[in-house]
Amino acid sequence: EGESEASSNSATSYCIGLSDVEIAAGRIAGLASRTPVLTSFFKRSREAGELLGHHEDNQLNSVADGLKTTLGPNTWPIVRDLVDDIITVSEEGILRATKLIWERLKVCIEPSAGVGVAVAMSDEFASKYRMEDGIVNVGVILCGGNVDIIQTCKLMEQMG
Repeated sequence: EGESEASSNSATSYCIGLSDVEIAAGRIAGLASRTPVLTSFFKRSREAGELLGHHEDNQLNSVADGLKTTLGPNTWPIVRDLVDDIITVSEEGILRATKLIWERLKVCIEPSAGVGVAVAMSDEFASKYRMEDGIVNVGVILCGGNVDIIQTCKLMEQMG
């Protein structure tokens, strides 16, 4: 009652790092993210419809080291059945998004949380999840327990 027509027909899209699926499963409304492209077995598994592992030649080098895990028997059904889309972002995109949160919100998040921010800021997200289609809210789950601040700052400095 008292809810406007716009808000009752609106949707919220959530951007989360896929290793967070177990803790966030009750809130997944449409979008999860994973990076980098070389480690995106999440996306490959989703597209194949079956749980796949990492490529043998994958070195798992990513600033988002909290997301270098694999899906297991508890998380795979959640991704398979409840996640609408997986968008991958670059290492540079992760670092820029992480830096933005550090500077603007004054919150120390880990780069794995920066993945969701990078996705929400990406052109691919903007083209797929538009206000005209009813997406009026975007939620990004931020966390900050797994960050080597000195190493991450060095990488940000190298990026420019």
